[in-house]
Amino acid sequence: MTGGTIAYQPELAPAIAVPRPDPRVRRTHLALHQAMVALCLEVGYRSVTIDQLVDLAGVTRATFYTHFRDKEHLLAAIADQVVVDVLDRFQQSAQAGDRLQLLFEDAERFPDRLRVVLRGEGDGVALRLFTERVAEVIAELDDMNIAAGALPLAVDAQLAVRAMAGQITEVLRWWLDTDPTEFPRLPREHVVAQLRTAAILGRLRADDPRRTALRGEEPRS
Repeated sequence: MTGGTIAYQPELAPAIAVPRPDPRVRRTHLALHQAMVALCLEVGYRSVTIDQLVDLAGVTRATFYTHFRDKEHLLAAIADQVVVDVLDRFQQSAQAGDRLQLLFEDAERFPDRLRVVLRGEGDGVALRLFTERVAEVIAELDDMNIAAGALPLAVDAQLAVRAMAGQITEVLRWWLDTDPTEFPRLPREHVVAQLRTAAILGRLRADDPRRTALRGEEPRS
């Protein structure tokens, strides 16, 4: 007792059960996500109808509207999931090169949904969201490197971040859309290494000795 009241004792408090997502809801969302991705790639987002979505997903129209307002809401949910998955993977490493590697690994594992986002389906809203998140991660890494004195910038920091985010997004789209029957797709490791080199060269001052090292040139006397 404390001042006439019972002191709170956490060890005696009843455990609060954290609700888990209903497996049926998860299955429904997954089926609709997969249907939207498949139809976007087949006929384009503008031509996708609710009837096509529910038929391909194997659900009713009533079920669709229980979970999503319209197809725009569904596409936004797919974009959100892509971003969440990317950020979750990025948290596994603090190194820029490793994060790029993870991004391209995920692109290889789940290419279709990322294609839908990177192609700008749905008036480009999903693409802008994805690019913003990539830019935020790059800015975070740049701040860490600048604070450590490891990355003196030769250009405006915000400009460098935006340029790199756009570069990564466009290269990723191009790489995923490369038809291997027409043109061999560059190995993932090669693309990541080249992006890292381009990013660093674009940030270093002209007199920084690391420029010649990255280019494989002999230092000038």
